[in-house]
Formats: sequence, C-alpha cells, structure tokens
Amino acid sequence: MKAIFVGPQGIRAGWRFATFVFLLFGFSKLFFWLLTVLFHYQEHVGWFPTDFLLDGLLSFGAALLAAWIMSRIERRPFHEYGLSWNTMFGKHFWQGVLWGFAASLLMVILLGLFGAASFEGLALHGQAFLKSALLWAAAFLLLGFAEEFAYRGYSQVTLAEGMGFWRAALLLSAIFGAVHYFFKPMENWMDGLSVGLFGLFWCFTLRRTGTLWFAIGFHAMSDYADMVLFAQPNTGNNGQSLTGHLLDISYHGPEWLTGGPRGTEASGLEFVILALMFLAFARVYPKLEARPMAPAQKPSDAQ
Repeated sequence: MKAIFVGPQGIRAGWRFATFVFLLFGFSKLFFWLLTVLFHYQEHVGWFPTDFLLDGLLSFGAALLAAWIMSRIERRPFHEYGLSWNTMFGKHFWQGVLWGFAASLLMVILLGLFGAASFEGLALHGQAFLKSALLWAAAFLLLGFAEEFAYRGYSQVTLAEGMGFWRAALLLSAIFGAVHYFFKPMENWMDGLSVGLFGLFWCFTLRRTGTLWFAIGFHAMSDYADMVLFAQPNTGNNGQSLTGHLLDISYHGPEWLTGGPRGTEASGLEFVILALMFLAFARVYPKLEARPMAPAQKPSDAQ
C-alpha cells in the first residue's frame, strides 16, 4: 500500500495535487459560508464589482492557504509555485498587461473591419467613469490572481513533477476549459476550447518566464478590456454586458464571428489571435536556461 502513495521523492504528485484540491474547495466553501451566514452578505443579481472583489479575494485566499499548507508538508519554499513576491508587479506583470490589452484590442479592430462591432461613445462620464474603472480593475486583478495561482501555480508545479510540464499543462488547461464549459450557462464548444487554449498559452508564459506574473497581468487585463472597456457580453452575466462598462460598443453579426452572448472568447477569430500570440511569444521570449534542480525534484519535459 505504501508504494501507491509514496514514491522515491516522497508523497506522489497525484496525491499531493488531490490534497491541494480538497483543501482549496474546503477553504473556499468555508470562507463563502462565513461571508454569507456569519456576515449576512448577499450577492447581487448579475455581475457587480463588489461581488467580484469579494469572490476573487476569498478564492485567492483559499488557494494561498491551501498551497501554504502543502509547502509546509513538502518542506519547500513557497516561491517555487510561481508566485515570487520579490518580483511582485514587476516587468513581467506589466508586459502581461500590455499583451492582454493588445489581444483584446486586436479582436475589436478585426470585428470592426468585418462590420460586426460599432463604437457608439462613452457609457459613463466623470466620477462614475473613474469609480467603475477602478472597482472593476481591482476585481479582475483578484480574479486573475485566483485563477492563475489555482490552475497554473501549485497545481502545475506539482503535476509537472509527476508527469512532465507539458502533460500537466494539457491536463490542467483541459480542466480549465471544461469548468467554463460545464459550469457556465449558454456555453458552446468554441468557448470551452478557446478558454482551454488560453490556459495553455498562460502555461507557456510560465515556462518561458519562470513566473506567474505575466499570466496574471494578461489574464486580468484581457478580461477587463473585454468586459469593462469594450462592453462584451458574458454568459455568467446572463449574456449581457457588465453593469458599469465604460465604452458603448454594439456587436452584431453571426455568433461564430462575435461569439454572441458568450463574448468574443467564442468567436472564430479568437483562434487566429491565439495562434498569433503563441508564435509571437515564442519569438520574443526565448527558452530559459536550464537551472540546477534540488535533489527532491524530478526533471520534467524539455522546453
């Protein structure tokens, strides 16, 4: 029985990953129970920035706590899970922000060229514009932290030790896409596939930069630009634009082009943009030099 759970390097990677998932879900449920039962907080109907802020904060807190417990069990430094505080909001984060904005802007430009997007002015002005912009920025930043660390932080590092980097990346990206496909209403296969490919791209950025900061910046900004700046709908918000979006942009045309109520993640153009991003990132960010591994680590796939 011991061989099932323990290998030459200690507890097997699959069991450590399962333990992390169990802790993550347990802490998430506990935190949200405390919020709703103990503090009597009720979420709004639809998506609002305060709900997003709290959801992202509690989800990220649950992931951090679960990973910290696992780091104590494994006796390894926390920064090995891709989130080094020494490089917090450094160059890789801001490069990710720039790439995320560029990808979203390119989509809107292409839709405009195809006659499927029309700019109609500002949705908000003055103080309301500034307040909404800042609240949603904080909300999507926390969402980026929560999802990137849960899927491409501890999980990626741990599974890579057992099955290699790219097998782990493919598995986790498939799970990432499947969660969006099965747990959001009105989803289709194009949306689930593009979300999974975005997850794989963010794994690629982790591989080439050695940190999650690029992926966090990209993830936060691309969601922010899509839904707040460019007023794209989302099925999580009943197929509508977010309350407090900044620009009035209308989308019209076939769903394969605009994504319909799912937003442009379900657009056929998204796959073209994803291919361009993979190619551009591979050229701009060279492979990291091989680094000596600690005795407890197992070599993973070649870059």
